[in-house]
Amino acid sequence: MKIEFVESDHPDLLNLVKELDTFFVERYGETIQKYHKYHDMDSMACAAVAYTEGQPVGCCCWRAIDAVTAEIKRMFVKPEFRKHSIATRLVKELEAHAAASGCHRAVIETYTDMFETITAYERMGYTRCASFGEFTNDRSIVCMEKEISDGTMR
Repeated sequence: MKIEFVESDHPDLLNLVKELDTFFVERYGETIQKYHKYHDMDSMACAAVAYTEGQPVGCCCWRAIDAVTAEIKRMFVKPEFRKHSIATRLVKELEAHAAASGCHRAVIETYTDMFETITAYERMGYTRCASFGEFTNDRSIVCMEKEISDGTMR
C-alpha cells in the first residue's frame, strides 16, 4: 500500500469522495445534505489517496479551521480494504502534513452511531471534545481532537 498526496480535483480522490457521499446518503438519507457545503474540496489544504496494487482504496483530506487547528475531512476506505490500517496510515500522513504546516491540533467528527469509526479514532489518540463549527448542537455528531504539534501519533 502506498499513499500519494494529490490535488483536490484528482479523479481518484473525487471518485472515492463520491463513494463516501453515497455511503452517507444510503445510511442517513438526505438529512446529511446540510453539511455538503462544508465538504468543498477546494477548501482542503491537503488531500491524500491510498493505493493498493495501483487501485485507489482510501482517501483523506484536511483543512485549516483556524491558525493552529486542522480538521481531518473526507476520511474513507473502501469496505473490502478496511481492517488493514489504511485509515490509520492516511490520518497519520495528514496529521504530519498539518503539523508541518504549523497546526498544533487536529479535530475530526463522525456520527455518534459509527462505533467502529469512533473506536478507530480513539486508537489513533483522539479524545472527545466539545462540538465545533457547523457541528455545534448537533447531537448526531461526536467531535474529537488530538495534539499533533510534532506530527507524530500520540
